[in-house]
Order: sequence, then structure tokens, then C-alpha cells
Amino acid sequence: MSLKVYADRMSQPARAVLIFCKVNGIEFEEIKVDLVKKENRLPEFKAINPFGQVPSLAHGDFKLFESHAILSYLACASPGVADHWYPSDLQKRAKINSVLDWHHSNLRRGGVGFVLYTILGPLIGVPINPEAAAEAEKVLASSLSKIESVWLNDNGNFLLGNKEPSIADISLVCEIMEFEVLPEEDRIRVLTPFKKVLKWIEDTRIATSPHFEEVHKTLLAAKSFLHKLPVDENYETASSIKAMFDMEIAQELVNGIEFEEIKVDLAKKEHRLPEFKAINPFGQVPSIAHGDFKLFESHAILSYLACASPGVADHWYPSDLQKRAKINSVLDWHHSNLRRGGVGIAINTILGPVLGIPTSPEAATEAEKVLTSSLSKIESVWLNENGNFLLGSKEPSIADLSLVCEIMQFELLHEEDRIRVLSPFNKVLKWINDTKMATSPHFEEEHKTLFASKSFFHKIPVGENCEPASSILAMLDKDIATE
Repeated sequence: MSLKVYADRMSQPARAVLIFCKVNGIEFEEIKVDLVKKENRLPEFKAINPFGQVPSLAHGDFKLFESHAILSYLACASPGVADHWYPSDLQKRAKINSVLDWHHSNLRRGGVGFVLYTILGPLIGVPINPEAAAEAEKVLASSLSKIESVWLNDNGNFLLGNKEPSIADISLVCEIMEFEVLPEEDRIRVLTPFKKVLKWIEDTRIATSPHFEEVHKTLLAAKSFLHKLPVDENYETASSIKAMFDMEIAQELVNGIEFEEIKVDLAKKEHRLPEFKAINPFGQVPSIAHGDFKLFESHAILSYLACASPGVADHWYPSDLQKRAKINSVLDWHHSNLRRGGVGIAINTILGPVLGIPTSPEAATEAEKVLTSSLSKIESVWLNENGNFLLGSKEPSIADLSLVCEIMQFELLHEEDRIRVLSPFNKVLKWINDTKMATSPHFEEEHKTLFASKSFFHKIPVGENCEPASSILAMLDKDIATE
């Protein structure tokens, strides 16, 4: 009995059905229905599906539409389909059905609305609608959050804690893959907060490779057309969503340490919530939970991670007792010198109102004195030996990372304040750049939030690239040009 699948590969549900058939070795004929050319409205297609939608199926004389019904039918009707796709166990199957039902009015509603009203609408005669796109994005963000907190909240790489994919995984992942066609800033804004989702997409791709990549070529070609990009046949380099996942992995594995970043929004006072105070009773970031072990204070965290994590290079926190003691001396000095001056000037000039703290010009002046003295000490004591880093080292330590990140906060200062404070200290500026280069691209990635805040405070365009966005690095470039 012949099986025909009517599909347009620009359709998320159609791609899910095609991938499922290919992965499971189901023999079928793919009949292309071009939605842009409105072939879904032709009488011969409406004889298959009176609603004029793809995907649709004809299995001999049996006709079926709606992708979830098609996927479950094929899983049951096709010999050799592995049980994990749509388990014979009644309760496991019911759980998969619950995800599929939820998908219709949540992820799909938000995803289709957002893509339609931002980029794809004009292709099918639907005008761009920013208000409708904004509403759809709210539904979409809520749906992605629910995927992480509910459907991916068990052990296992896939939905419902499964170790192998189901038809629900393939359906929902194909939905999210449609975001490839979004403008880059929209895609980044929507997906970046959801690291578990990005990993789950990649796990699903790997589990269904090479069919996943092959079926998505049409979508990636459409992305190239819409954004006037070169056509790239290689999924690895053409997929922006894959690139986002790769960046997250690179960010997390700078020292081979696997971790989950939990955002604690200080502006929203999330550090005061009881659940966070169970981690850190002082309500401060950063804090870590390593199994049942909880730890706060950044220097203690850095030294603990350097010791507890296999593969961390010795230069970060040397095993040599005297070298380690020297690094500890820098870190202890930092608390009551550079940090006291730096935090004081930032709070009393620009950051205070955001945190509900009034600015004080007198306090800012006093803080600047401490800060200037501290920067002078860094140049005359801590950077007063051969080597690009503190204590004359040729490679960075946790002390370099801690102190440089402190100074990077001055990106937020008013330009005249930043120039006045930092211009006299050329060795400090060079050391900041050396530390950035030694930790690139992670340094740039982690400072994007800071640059976005700077853009917000001073009403300047957001710069995603560290090189043009950083006023501190621009000061170094100016010094080099002058010299």
C-alpha cells in the first residue's frame, strides 16, 4: 500500500513528519505542495485535505491530516519503528500526547505568530504587525520557559525525562527551528535565556542525523534569501541556532567545567528571595551549589573551582604554596582597595538609582581617591615585574580575572569620569587587554550584558562586538596610536 506525504519543507510540522519517516526507514513518496504558490488551495490537494494545510498523508485510500495524528499513526502502522518514538505503554503514550496537545496552544501559537508577523508574513500576503508580534513573543517566551521547567525537568536528554526522542521531541524541535529565519537580534533575544532548550535541540538533531540536516536545507536556504546571505549547504555552519548552542558550550567549558548558570536579577531584587537566600543567606552573587555543598564570595569560589575541577591549568591557582599565597595576597588586598573604590564610584555616579540607592557626589569623590590609589598600586606593585599579568606571571591567574572584571565595570561610567580615572594608567589598560585576549571569546561574551546596560544608561546604540563597544579598550587603542 503506497504512502504519500504532502509537504512543504518550509512548514515546521511537515519537516517533523518527513524526518520521522526518513529516520525510521519508512518508504514514502514526498509530494511537494508549494505554499507560496498557493498550491495548497488547489482542488486536487483539497481532495486530500479540505482545510488546505500541510502535512497531509494518503496511505492507499486512507487520508489523514494534522501532523500529530500523522506521526502517531505512522509510529503505530509502520513495522520496525522503535518503541521510544510512541511507546506501547499506555501511560507513557498518554504523557507524549499531553505534550503534543499542549504544543498547539502554547509553543506553536507563539512561534507561528512571532515568525509570521516579523518576517514570513509578506511571503504569503500577511502584513507585518509589530503589536501582534509582541503578543506572540510573550506566549513564545512563556512556552520556552515551560519547556525548560516542566517538560525538560527530569533526567534524560529529551522531553519527559526520556533518554531517547519521541514524536513530541521532533515536533516541538522542528517548531523552534523555524526561528532560523528570524532577524538575528530577535532570535538571540528569544532563545538565549533557554540553554536547556538549545541543548535539547542539538540532542534531537544528533539523534535524527543526517535526516534532520537534510530536511532543514530548504529552511536554511530561505533564511539566506530573506537576509541576503550566501547559501551554505553545510548545516554545521549555516544554522544560527547550532551556533548559539556551540557558543554556550564554549562559554561553559573555558576550563572544562560543566555548569548551569542560574540568573539572579539584582534589579528585580531576586537576590532577596527566600529560595536564593537558602543558597546564600547574605543575598549576594556569585554563589554556587556543587551538589549539597554551597559556597559564596567570588574569591573563595574561584579558588575552590580551580582546585576541585580536573583539567584547570595550574597557572590559574598554582599548586606551589608560595605562588598560591601571592595570589591570595592580591585577592585579599582587592577587597578593601580596588573593589571598595570601584564599587563606591559606580554606585554613587550611575548605578545607585537602579538599585534604589541615592547618588552622593561626596561619597563618589572619596571613592575616586581610593580607586586612584588602588590603580596606582596595581601598576607600581602588582604589575611591577616582567610578564603580562599580575605578580610578573606570563599567564593569567584567578586574581587577574577578578581584578580586571572589577575595572570593566567602569564601562558604565560617564565618559569624562572614565577617562579621568583610567587615562593615567597605561599599564593597567594593557593588562586589561592582555587578560581579555587570554580569555577570548568568553571574556567578550560575558561582558555583553554590561555593554547593553551601558547603552541603556547613556542612550547609545547597542554594540554586540566587544571591540567597538568597549570604551576601555578604545582608550588602550588610542594610547598605542599615540605612542
